[in-house]
This record gives sequence, C-alpha cells and structure tokens, in this order.
Amino acid sequence: MVVKHLSEEELGTLIKHEKSKRFAERLFFIRNLYAGEKVEIAAKKLGRCKTTGYLWLSRWDKHGLEGLKPAFGGGRPARLSSAQREEPKRKLQGRNHWTAKEVRQLIKDDFGQNYHLVSVSRILHSLGMRYGKPYPRDHRRPDDAEAKLTSSLEDALKTLDDIEAENLSQTRVVEGVVFGFLDECSPRSDANTVKLWSFEKCDIVKATSYRANTFGFYTPNGVSVMDFMENSKKESVCRFLGEIRRSNPEARIMLILDNFRSHRANMTVDKAEQLGITLTFLPPYSPDLNPIEQLWRCIKREVSTAFFRSEEEFLSIIKNAFSQLSRRLSFAANWIQKFLPQWFNHLCN
Repeated sequence: MVVKHLSEEELGTLIKHEKSKRFAERLFFIRNLYAGEKVEIAAKKLGRCKTTGYLWLSRWDKHGLEGLKPAFGGGRPARLSSAQREEPKRKLQGRNHWTAKEVRQLIKDDFGQNYHLVSVSRILHSLGMRYGKPYPRDHRRPDDAEAKLTSSLEDALKTLDDIEAENLSQTRVVEGVVFGFLDECSPRSDANTVKLWSFEKCDIVKATSYRANTFGFYTPNGVSVMDFMENSKKESVCRFLGEIRRSNPEARIMLILDNFRSHRANMTVDKAEQLGITLTFLPPYSPDLNPIEQLWRCIKREVSTAFFRSEEEFLSIIKNAFSQLSRRLSFAANWIQKFLPQWFNHLCN
C-alpha cells in the first residue's frame, strides 16, 4: 500500500511543471500506484523492472518527494587523486614529448594502475598537455637562433637610410619601409596532405603529376608577389627581386630570407643593393622562423583537395590561393610581435 504524502491533485500539478525527466518518471510511477496499479505493472509501463519499482516505493514511503529525487554520487572515484596526478606530471615535464603508451606504463609502474589509452589521453588533457604532430627541427639549428635573428634585425634596421637606432620606432620610419618575407616552394599536383571523410575508399582524380617551382614574397604592409620560375638559381632570384621592386616601387624594402646558396650569392646581394632592398638572413637551418612557411603549408592543403585537368589549372589554383592567403596578417602577426614589437601596431592594425 502506497503512502499518500500528497493528494492526487498536488501530485498531478508537480508532474505538469516538473522539468527533470527522471524525477517526472518517478512521479508518474507513484500516481499509477495511487490509481491502484500493482508495483510490477506500474514499473513495466515505464520500462523499468520490478526491483526498481519496489525501490522507488520504499523511498517514497520513507522520505516522500525527497526520497524520489535522483541522487548521483558523482560516479566511481578516480583511481588517482589530484595529488597523485601531480607526481607523473613532474616526470612528464622532464621531456618534450610522450606517447600515450609510455605514459600508461609510467602510471602502471608508479601507482600499479593499468589505464585504458583513452583514459590516459583524458588525464594528459586534464594536466594541460596538448596532442598533435611534432614540428620537426634540424639538429643543426642553433640553440640561440631567435637571439641571432633579433641581432640580425637590429643590424638591418640601422642600415635603413642611415637613421639613428634610437629613432627607429618612429612611425615615419615604419611608413617608409615595406617589410616582408621571401621563400621558394614546389607544390606538387599529387600532394596528399589532408584527411577527408568518406564512406568508401577516398579517391581524388587528378591529371598527370605536375610540379611548380614557386617564388613568393609575403608582406603585411606592401604588395605581396608570387611567380613561377624554371629553377631557383641566382639569376631567378635576382629576377624575382626585380618583380618585388616593381610591385613596391617607392618604399625601402626590408626582406627576410633563408641562407639558400642562391640567396647569398654575390649577384643576389648586389642586385638587392641596386634595388634598394635590405636583405636579412635567418639563422641557419631555421625555416620555422620564416612566417611564409605557414602560407606555403596552406597552399599545399588547397592543392591536395583540388581537381584539375591541366598544368594551367594547377598553376591557377596556386596563384589564386597565394593571392587570397597573402592578404592575411595572421601568418606574420606573432612573428612581428616577437621580433619587431615596436612596429606591431603599425603593421598589424
């Protein structure tokens, strides 16, 4: 016999306004008992077993509404406490990268807990670690590459129109300089760098394999330039410097580029001086310090998913992608903030 803590009218009003589906379900159960139904039948109507029905009835009889409210205990307690998680965290900080299997073994050795790899990933995420592909760096890259680049930039700035170093932060100087990055890239028509969703085997039909030797000049405050060259010899570099100058005819040009042999050739250096272009070379084996590398990466992604039937269409895709992507300041913003903070507001706002 069910204890009637509430009248049928009060019970009906509660059901009508209750927002919790779990609680409303239990109120329906009690109302059915009020109507004279047996526990087994009332529970079955709600898709519940007899045992659950008797449990609800017992709680209702003893505690009324409070006894019916769902009581969540927060789930099974964590096998590693917050304090215990700090111990592997200190060990993990001793290396730059880990695999989930290595971390699982570390936890098993230290605490005797054998986690699933999915659980290990959750733990690492809660510790503030990130999951992604590592960026490869050449072992010959100097440890102080960023400091060397900063020093090279300071030297280059001092050569701009013989202006005193203490005046270099003035807006009038910045406005008189086009600042940009040069690099070459060779996108391939058969590039395959993007993962795609597909119900069956994912195929992209393309024409014969093409390769485009592409020169690019990316600038946040001037006119970006791109062209296709037969090769990357010093003659081609000099020709491209001329294109940069024709597209930016008035201002002094400050150009960041790597140490490729044709970039450092005497012919290239002389041509740059003739055109009023100041060359600033990156530290050796440091392509990650050239923001245009991110632009090339985006272009390769565009090519990877594009369909084309001819070399002309392939080159057109690269040209259009460069034209659109080179308008973004985001590729260079962090670089400028880090290495030319005194110019950031003018170049990136």
